[in-house]
Amino acid sequence: MPAFMRRILLAFLICLVSVPMYAWGEKGHLMVAEAATLNLPTDMPPFFYKAFPELIWLAYDPDRLRNAGDSIDAVNPPDHFIDYEFVADLKLPSSRYAFLHLLETSGTLRRHGLQNDTVGFLPWRIAEMSEHLQSEFRQWRQSRPGSPERAFLERDIIHIAGVLGHFAGDSSNPHHATTNFNGWLDPNPNHYPNDCDAHSRFETRFVSRAVEVKDVTPKVAAPQLRDDYFSAALEAIRQSNQLVEPLYRLDRDGAFDFYRPPSKEGTAFASDRLAAGASLLRDLWWSAWKSSDKPAKKKATPEE
Repeated sequence: MPAFMRRILLAFLICLVSVPMYAWGEKGHLMVAEAATLNLPTDMPPFFYKAFPELIWLAYDPDRLRNAGDSIDAVNPPDHFIDYEFVADLKLPSSRYAFLHLLETSGTLRRHGLQNDTVGFLPWRIAEMSEHLQSEFRQWRQSRPGSPERAFLERDIIHIAGVLGHFAGDSSNPHHATTNFNGWLDPNPNHYPNDCDAHSRFETRFVSRAVEVKDVTPKVAAPQLRDDYFSAALEAIRQSNQLVEPLYRLDRDGAFDFYRPPSKEGTAFASDRLAAGASLLRDLWWSAWKSSDKPAKKKATPEE
C-alpha cells in the first residue's frame, strides 16, 4: 500500500467515529444562501424572490440526509467534496462518468490505492444541478402563465436552486477540497493540527459563534455570468485548495480555539470563504436564469 494511502487509512481509523462528511454546519450553509439572495440581481422572475426563505432553508438539506439508508449514504457523501491533490495534474472532463474512466486509465486509483468514489464528485454535482436548473428555467419560460405546469415548474426550480446552494457552499470550504480534510495528513514540519476535531472546530463551532451574515454579505463579489458551470465549480475548488495551508496555520495558532474570544483573523478568513460560496451560488442562479432564454443545444443521445 502506498505511504500516502497508509496515512489516509490511519487517519480514517483514528477518526472513524468523529469524521464529519459535511461542510460548514447548518449556520454556515444558511449564511451562504442568505448572502446569495441578498446579492442577487433584480431581473430574476418574481416567484424566485418570493421563495428566499425556502431557498435559504434548503441550503442545508443534503446534510439532513445523514443515516437515511444504505443506498443514499453511499451516494451522498462523495458529492460534498473532492480531494483535489489526487487529480490536480489531470485534465478533468465535465462528465462524472468520463472522470471515473479517467481515474482508472490514468492509474490514479491504482497509484494511490483508491476506490472510485474516494476522490469525490463535488464539481460534477454543482455542474449537474446548475444545468438542471437552467433546463427547468427554460421550461418555465415556455409554460403558460397561471397554468398548473408553471406552478409545478416553480416548485421544482426552488428546490433545485436551494439544494444547489449546499454544494456551492461546500466548494468554498478548504476542508472539502483536500486530502487534509480533518487534520493534517501530509509531512508536517510546521506542526499543523492533526487531530480529528480540525474539521468541525472550524466549520461548525467557530463559524457558529464568530460569524454573522452581516460579516459575509459585504464581501460577496459583483455578479458574473457563468457560461461553463463545471469550470466555474472547478475554479472555486482550486481556490479553496490553495487556502488549505493558511487555514491550518490559523488553526495551529489558535484562531479557532473555543476557549478564546473569536480571533479577527479567523473571522475574516471564515467570512471570506462563506462569501466566496455565496458569490458562486448567486452567479449560478443568475446564469441559469439568463442562459435559459437560449434554445437547448441538440446532442445525439443514447437510447433513453
